[in-house]
Amino acid sequence: MTDPENRVSRKRPITTQEWHSPKKPMPLGTDLAVAVPAAQGESMSLTYWDVWFSLVAVKECGGDLGRLAERLGNEKTVMFFARESAERKQSHLRDLQNRLGVAGLNIEDVIAAAGQLARTELRRAQKRVSEPTLREREWSEAMRETPRIRRYAHSLRGAWPRFPVSPGPFAIEIRSRFNTTGFYGENASFGIVRKLDRFLNRANKHLAAGGYAEAQALLRAWLTVVIELMEIADDSYGCIGDCFREGFKTYLKIPLAQTGIDEEVFFADLLSLLVWEDYGLTHRQIEGYFRGLTSMQGEMCITYLRQQIDELRAEDLTYQSEGALTLLGQVVAEQERFDCFEILAREMGAREWERIVRLADRAVKKRKRTLACKVFEAALTSGPHLNLLRKKHEQLQHGKWNPDPKK
Repeated sequence: MTDPENRVSRKRPITTQEWHSPKKPMPLGTDLAVAVPAAQGESMSLTYWDVWFSLVAVKECGGDLGRLAERLGNEKTVMFFARESAERKQSHLRDLQNRLGVAGLNIEDVIAAAGQLARTELRRAQKRVSEPTLREREWSEAMRETPRIRRYAHSLRGAWPRFPVSPGPFAIEIRSRFNTTGFYGENASFGIVRKLDRFLNRANKHLAAGGYAEAQALLRAWLTVVIELMEIADDSYGCIGDCFREGFKTYLKIPLAQTGIDEEVFFADLLSLLVWEDYGLTHRQIEGYFRGLTSMQGEMCITYLRQQIDELRAEDLTYQSEGALTLLGQVVAEQERFDCFEILAREMGAREWERIVRLADRAVKKRKRTLACKVFEAALTSGPHLNLLRKKHEQLQHGKWNPDPKK
């Protein structure tokens, strides 16, 4: 008697599908995973990224998405791609927190809606959250438009619509003089400077003729174009940087009252540029500038920087928030807002030395040694510059003072 297996084989060939079900493709992070019934409005669609982050937060961070975001920030490495990937994931996490809040949901609702995925996707979730995500097709919208990308773009051009004369057309004209692709070698930097100098001369002509608003717009556009050129140019000879500093000095000297610009717009734009310019072009170029501002203008700067520090911290932009804090210390010192010194020093801690010494030095020069000692005492917490600050504090206590860290 023929067995059942042989009877089947005589009628038709056995295909692979009869023995193995098709393998499900690996989901992309942006693929739709589940929909969660929302407490308010329509149900909320969740991608695999949403589910993966939620699973890892529950497993490793007590269900706290914020803690997971902080952990990703702490685990950034010196390798650029890992640091960039961590920022993209932090951006998605903050966006997920916001979406859940708007929908009146929490992470427990996500896990409940995930059902079987909470078990089958955990291992993959831990891997995807911990490893760099390099493929653009897997980036969510929040990963593409990170706070860093948005804020950097705003620092370069965001305030332009509120200038009396828009820098936009000038930027297009200046940028058209340079290649938009490729890279400028170090020997090409001299040619770049010759072109840039022509626009500086033009701005000076506007100023000589009383065209302050036009000069302001041209120079503001020029500053942005130079910063963008630094991304594709080798300035080993330093001539582009020197050219920038010359133009920046002229820009700061333009009388605001003659341009018609709203002072809050100008100072917010300037401070944002200082926080985000990362090529050292403005380093030490602003020393003493805030001393020449009125108390009202100084208060504008203090208020704006305080707001920026809080926002940057909330968006995990630690480096920029520290830069804004350092800049705030400079404004407070040069405006001699002694009531802020001790509180600010406590916030700064011993993470950097120069900003603490700046506050103490200003207090000493104004014969407020007791305040200078309080500045050090407030700052003497854990940090990489604790020993240096302790040494300067001891010098001050023994009646000696020199802001030079080497003395």
